[in-house]
Amino acid sequence: MQTITRILCPTDFSDSAEKAVGYAEQLAIDTKAELLLFHAFDTPATWTLSGQEHPRDPRIQEELDGVLFNSPHARKIERLLHAGPPGEVICWIAQDHKCDLIVMGTHGRTGLKHLLFGSVAEYVLQHARCPVLSLRDRDPKEPPLARPLTMPVLAPRFM
Repeated sequence: MQTITRILCPTDFSDSAEKAVGYAEQLAIDTKAELLLFHAFDTPATWTLSGQEHPRDPRIQEELDGVLFNSPHARKIERLLHAGPPGEVICWIAQDHKCDLIVMGTHGRTGLKHLLFGSVAEYVLQHARCPVLSLRDRDPKEPPLARPLTMPVLAPRFM
């Protein structure tokens, strides 16, 4: 089994992403791994004489810097920003930074919302080159799962 040394935790600053950050932080502490906190922002690229530039809103950097961690025991925490389609950029950053695990939240959209907005988590699950731990934000009032219908295991016949 591979040792976890670097964890990528993408965030969109939502409640589900906040819970995933807490989970990734604790996992980084437990495994003594580095933690990369990452945000991809989807802005149109502009062209200048010096080439392609990706302008970013300084408020995004402030929000990323404002993500606080509960424990001073995390080995190393790095914060990254990158422009581009979030799913593609998350997979590329994980590969480029040699991450052993991606920990991310998912909104759990279904139906029309999923069709219209897609799912970054689903994209990452399908394309990432390392394991992905996806945490869905669930309603605390959600009922427990019903016991599935199962068949009893028959005892083997001996002759």
